[in-house]
Amino acid sequence: MFRKVLASLLVPLFLLSLGLLMAGGQRANPRKGKVFFKKYCRTCHDGSIEAPVLQPITKTMDQWSREFEKTNHVQICLPRVTEQSKKVLITQDLIDIQSYLVQHAADSDQPATCSN
Repeated sequence: MFRKVLASLLVPLFLLSLGLLMAGGQRANPRKGKVFFKKYCRTCHDGSIEAPVLQPITKTMDQWSREFEKTNHVQICLPRVTEQSKKVLITQDLIDIQSYLVQHAADSDQPATCSN
């Protein structure tokens, strides 16, 4: 019981500090990240093409963090996003997307559902 309470207090704090560190002092905005993910990422990662189906719950918090650390995984998608949407995702956009995915990952306190 104590561990759950402690984890529920520490996880949001960890996510906030991660977002601040990654943004060089800027705050991650998971709400914007959700919009960007649905608008720019899900268009390819919905199972309609060769790209793997991705949703926040398809990975754990740690797995999402590692995906964004491996710049080649995310960077590979960026030219396609720009080509299809004419939107150039900047570093802050990627931080926002990552924060949304991490906060709603399979092992998070608020795992994404179909409506998230």
